[in-house]
Amino acid sequence: MPRPVPLRGVIEGFYGPPWTLEARMHAIGFLADRGMNAYVYAPKGDPKHRDRWRDPYDDAELGDFARLSARCEDAGARFGFAISPGLDIDAASAEDRAALLAKIEPMLDAGIGWIVLAVDDIPNREGLADEHVALTSWLVGEVAPRHVGIHWSLVPTEYVGTRPSPYLSTLADGLPPDVDLFWTGPTVCSPTITADDARAWRAATGNRPLLLWDNYPVNDAFMERELHLGPYRGREAALTDVVDGVLCNPMIQARASLVALATAADYLRSPAEYRETDAWERAIDDVGGSHAAQLRALARACCDGPLAEPHELPARALFEQLARTPADPDAIGALRTELYELRAAADGWDDDPLGTELASWREQARREADAGIAALRLLELLAAEGGPDAERLMIHSFLVLFAWSAARDALPRVVLGPRFVMHPAVVQLPDGEPALDIGLAVREDQSVIDRLARLALGAYRAAIS
Repeated sequence: MPRPVPLRGVIEGFYGPPWTLEARMHAIGFLADRGMNAYVYAPKGDPKHRDRWRDPYDDAELGDFARLSARCEDAGARFGFAISPGLDIDAASAEDRAALLAKIEPMLDAGIGWIVLAVDDIPNREGLADEHVALTSWLVGEVAPRHVGIHWSLVPTEYVGTRPSPYLSTLADGLPPDVDLFWTGPTVCSPTITADDARAWRAATGNRPLLLWDNYPVNDAFMERELHLGPYRGREAALTDVVDGVLCNPMIQARASLVALATAADYLRSPAEYRETDAWERAIDDVGGSHAAQLRALARACCDGPLAEPHELPARALFEQLARTPADPDAIGALRTELYELRAAADGWDDDPLGTELASWREQARREADAGIAALRLLELLAAEGGPDAERLMIHSFLVLFAWSAARDALPRVVLGPRFVMHPAVVQLPDGEPALDIGLAVREDQSVIDRLARLALGAYRAAIS
């Protein structure tokens, strides 16, 4: 039977506004209650983490790190501090090395025992791996005499794929043996990851310890218009026998992230017994609390993303049934119920922090639902015995157009399937070189409401022809 993953948790490693201290503290406790045991601080949006990595943290910021570390300790979780100097560090410069050590030392002095050196998302070039080996080896050696038992991890420049490359081979041969490597799977946001995928990566990196940086439910950069509220999926149960840890990269929206993260906790704790639908329902209840019904309706409309295709949306299945029998009152009624529940998800949140995070998607849900309900009403009128008069049909067709236009013209937020989205689908070619998988990277014309509006207006056009 597959084992629980030894190290399982969250790496706050997205681009965009970092989480607040309060959000981190809440997430650490919430997830620890579900068996998560790790949190890594690595937000790309913190200038002192990446863009201005040489700038020291002030006393207030260091105090926040101490509080985070203590919160993790209280929750039985490991706290990791990440620094990302790869954009402009000169690995051979004594001045830059001293700046890097000076940035890490206060964390070590505070008792933080896990340091993550991140050199990801930078251009690769000849000799870069040698620089990363030299910098990492120097840093580990410099710290060792003063701080015993530090755990070291490296986020390499090449972090996707299943094949060896010159860069990875250099890391495998040269890094200190106890430095583990992060990996995101076959691509950046991997729809599926198998045990064989992980074995291939380990073989390409000298069989050193492997941490999966799992980019779900993250929604940064290209994906900011999406809300990834679907369950954790696509990870083979046997994967947990090959990796030493799994850290999920969450969304910019801290509380909304907990839906997917709670399901990931269930998988990581007991992969053979994981049932994604059951875990998803429990997570929605736990995260939504008194607003679970509204959250569930929104989650059903926003459960597609890197791990799930738009055609898997519950409303999409209802639409496909309607498209086969557009005059069927039961098919119209089933989809109308789904849309009314989604529309109701926009209201009644008051000052709830989760509702605040979801505000723009809630408003978009209202627009999409209004357009869909208008389209269903037009289909209903067209199917009525004897049919309404031509003017009434024309007026209602205008109502469909106005509501559909409002949904399409709003601030781009994906609800009920994307009109156009991109995912960062970098993959490895057979020779180890990087490439973009366009099939994974681009999704377009997958909106349930667009399809429903076209169906209703097409039926109107046929009726008056």
